[in-house]
Amino acid sequence: MIRATLGTASAAGVVAAAWGLAHRRASSWTAPVGDVRALALTVRTLGDGPPVLLLHGLLGSGRFWGGAYDQLGTGHQLVVPDLLGFGRSPHPASGYRLDDHADAVLAMLDDLAILAPVTIAAHSFGALVALRVAQLMPERVRGIIAFGPPLYTDDTSARDHVADLGGLARLLAFDTPLAERVCGWMCAHRTLAAALARTARPDLPGAVAVDSVNHTWASYSATVNDALLVNHGAGQLVGIDVPVVLIGGDADRVIDRGHLARLADVHPNIGFEQWRGGHDLPIRMPHRCVGRIEAMLGALPPPE
Repeated sequence: MIRATLGTASAAGVVAAAWGLAHRRASSWTAPVGDVRALALTVRTLGDGPPVLLLHGLLGSGRFWGGAYDQLGTGHQLVVPDLLGFGRSPHPASGYRLDDHADAVLAMLDDLAILAPVTIAAHSFGALVALRVAQLMPERVRGIIAFGPPLYTDDTSARDHVADLGGLARLLAFDTPLAERVCGWMCAHRTLAAALARTARPDLPGAVAVDSVNHTWASYSATVNDALLVNHGAGQLVGIDVPVVLIGGDADRVIDRGHLARLADVHPNIGFEQWRGGHDLPIRMPHRCVGRIEAMLGALPPPE
């Protein structure tokens, strides 16, 4: 067990060192537009028509899906929330099981009076939330596209792959005193933490980097431990009959590509596609991701 006492200066150093200087800031990201409301979750909506729901991953917010995805609001109602405990959504002191995240998404859809089935595109942990929504309320989901889905064969594989999240995500992924101390420092110094995030992650759009510190120790650690590390197996696919497309990058160390391919072999409603790239495909190649989402929308039968 790691034990450390961190002051403001040393904690800032840990944050910067953990994230590391990466690559150039993503240049294709632009700020999204739409109507932002504080409901069960803080959510941005755009357009009218059959609903399309975008779910971000850990240490993210709805702004992960930048302006390129606003194209989906043409002919559809685009719905982009901050998940429970992240971004501008509520940060309750507890309640971050996978079911809690799925229930919050369903409550948000109720708040928006969206009862028609949604097509969901999700990244990383958001894919587990999407799959759980489809299990709990199958009549409310038309199809799912999952980018970098964290589906594993067992607990050991899950922990090994989550350890490859990288940077601060890896530092905070497991329940240690150091992780709790760093996260607590960020909560107490959000402005400085946000500035450090922008500097330490030049590979991310500035707004996305800033939002990556807008969580609490409870929201992050409980989500990782109670949702991601527990609910990661083939059980997440039981009872789901809608089309599901799993997409993984060939350089993505967080996913188990072999397992995803085997899931596609076993389940007739599941497909697996391997793209060139790492874990953040929706940021690195947004136009290709939008095109793939639009292709699924065009292939699905019209909602009843």
